[in-house]
Amino acid sequence: MVNKPETKQSTVNQYYPPTEEPFLETFEQNNRSYQLFRKAGLDKDVAGVHETGPKLGQPMSTVEKILDQGLFRRLRPFLVTVDSSKGPIQRKVIKLERRRGTAKQEFLVTHVEWIAKDYLGNPLISTEVLEGMYNEPVVQTVLVQGKAVKKYQNWKPVYDIPFSTEAVNKALEDQLNEPELIKYMVRTSQSDRDDSFSLEQFRDSTFEQCQEISKQGKGLNR
Repeated sequence: MVNKPETKQSTVNQYYPPTEEPFLETFEQNNRSYQLFRKAGLDKDVAGVHETGPKLGQPMSTVEKILDQGLFRRLRPFLVTVDSSKGPIQRKVIKLERRRGTAKQEFLVTHVEWIAKDYLGNPLISTEVLEGMYNEPVVQTVLVQGKAVKKYQNWKPVYDIPFSTEAVNKALEDQLNEPELIKYMVRTSQSDRDDSFSLEQFRDSTFEQCQEISKQGKGLNR
């Protein structure tokens, strides 16, 4: 897989559907996960071999195994099937989520579907796409035959859209779903999640108020 130049975009817009063809290449060039995996050299290593498809028996890199075959597996066939002459790829927000990180900092994660049409005009719906979170590879340098080699260990989620009223309003712009049909979920603790909040409760309450609303069962979307 060939390294491609990084394309700088705003923190929010880097997650939006690609607007330039070929859509798959544009997506990979702009996606932060792809940028970081390639920067770590994980598009050049060997993580296995292709067991199906046109690359059967050929070496498979970690980028192909983790991103192409794993995290973005169902998004890839969507992007190569879209016919832009039938209209652009549009966002449909299906869920907004408040997540609390370390130091009690809160982040907004937006769950969306991308909607488009194929060459016959049939509707296409992508798998769920997350805005506000990308995947950072965890690598470790080891010695292989006396040479330092970076080995992939795992990946970790990174959140980069701080929660705010403005961020919520921005996430709801330029998308297809009616606000009342969207789920608003708060991770009130490490293990507890509640999606019964109304937009106003979700957006305008403090995190502590959300915890109390959830505890008392007073979410307005129950």
